[in-house]
Amino acid sequence: MRLRDLLDTPMPGLELLTGTDPLLEREISWVATTDLLDPGRYLNGGELVLTGLIWRREPRDSERFARAVAEAGAAAIAAGDASGAPIPRDLIRACRAHRTPLFRVPTELAFATLTEHLARHLSAERAADIGSVLERHGRLASASAAGTALAPILDLLAQDLGMPCWVLTPAGRPVAASHEPLPPSETEATVREALRAGQLPARIRRRSVFAISSGSPLTDWYLVFDGDYERWDPRRQALASKAAAVLAIERERLAARREPLRQLGADLVRLIAEDGGVAEIAARADLVGVGADTEVQAVALAGPAHHSGAILRALLEDVTEELRLRGQRRDAAADHDVPVAEFADHAVALVPNPPPDVAGHLRDLLGGMTAGLGREHLAIGVGSRRAAGLRATVDEARHALRIGRARSDQVSVIGHEELASHVLLLSGLPEDVRVAYRDRLLGPLRAYDALHRSDLEATLEAFLACSTSWTRCAEQMHVHVNTLRYRVARIEELTGRSLADLETQVDLFLALRLR
Repeated sequence: MRLRDLLDTPMPGLELLTGTDPLLEREISWVATTDLLDPGRYLNGGELVLTGLIWRREPRDSERFARAVAEAGAAAIAAGDASGAPIPRDLIRACRAHRTPLFRVPTELAFATLTEHLARHLSAERAADIGSVLERHGRLASASAAGTALAPILDLLAQDLGMPCWVLTPAGRPVAASHEPLPPSETEATVREALRAGQLPARIRRRSVFAISSGSPLTDWYLVFDGDYERWDPRRQALASKAAAVLAIERERLAARREPLRQLGADLVRLIAEDGGVAEIAARADLVGVGADTEVQAVALAGPAHHSGAILRALLEDVTEELRLRGQRRDAAADHDVPVAEFADHAVALVPNPPPDVAGHLRDLLGGMTAGLGREHLAIGVGSRRAAGLRATVDEARHALRIGRARSDQVSVIGHEELASHVLLLSGLPEDVRVAYRDRLLGPLRAYDALHRSDLEATLEAFLACSTSWTRCAEQMHVHVNTLRYRVARIEELTGRSLADLETQVDLFLALRLR
């Protein structure tokens, strides 16, 4: 916006007091309001300086003020005071001497109104300028294979538009930011609601969230801005969408640069899973950070079709980065991509030097991400870090995955410790056998509970969990021991089994685990 354009604005009474035609071609960069006698150090150049003349105590002050504004490179001065008095002639002379255009602001035109009008026009122009920059960057990003421009894009958006912005993963991990990171509680709430929103952009907790798409809600990133995008002008909305698209291109470009090592990692996992030769495995293992002395833990995942590998990689990256930020992960292997291979209906990863309780970390991450699954299910199996060789930990992870897939939970994370329990035996049964066994033993209790609105099935589960201790079970259920004895007698009557018999206890316990 040029100074000349001020004379064509619908601002009543704005009057040019001094300034030749060439000077009116100056571009306005922003609006600055000041009543300092020497405001030069607070100006960056190109501003329209608004002043109420409070600084003027004597005529010679005008010379000092005009000189400071001119030396700072400001575009012009707009002056006026609440009394409506004429602009002092000494200020007009000083502005003319320093080749600084001077406008008079009438009393009926508030500085706030003028500032808002100019800021709206300047923001729209800047959005258009940055949009063209991002468009050029988008072409470069799709054609070039060098460097990363993720952080510079965020800085450009934040500095030129005054819009703090962040890039987050669905697990809430910060990828990049133009300002200080958001508090963890705000980050978690933002990504959780973004996953629930389904369609982006969306306004979430005083912020606007745009998708950096990757093909699956569990692997997308989120571009988060301060402010409500629904109140932005169309150019600014288009800018935010363009920025999200450019960041998606940049993410793909970075992934492409790592593809050769990722392919080696995938080959390694397949060789291990298919019992490949020792020499072939060793050659690839060293290249991807899995040395002969490296402790390794396998993780297997089955999720939405065609996305298991990407989801598994993203989750393990989130775990690794979270621990690195906490100072709990400093090993060299953390700098390598985790080797991941996709199979027909699942993916398997090898985690070098795994942190304690990988299964627990994955459960914590997935706790807030279930909304991103929709109606899909996701199961994860984690092998032992002390398995006898790489093939053994991969086999354990796959067995644990099989258990998880057999469960009805939307998200199941099964650790290797469950492989040593009855769960492994139950997971190997065909589904029709499992259903028939469960219904034969628990069917009478469920029918009775449905008819009488009782809790015999829950009583049975609590009684077995307390190792058939009458006192402990009654205390846990907050009932009298005689009430518990009555319920157990009814259970025995309906099932035709005696709960004093160990074999009956085992049968009913297994039936409860098949629910």
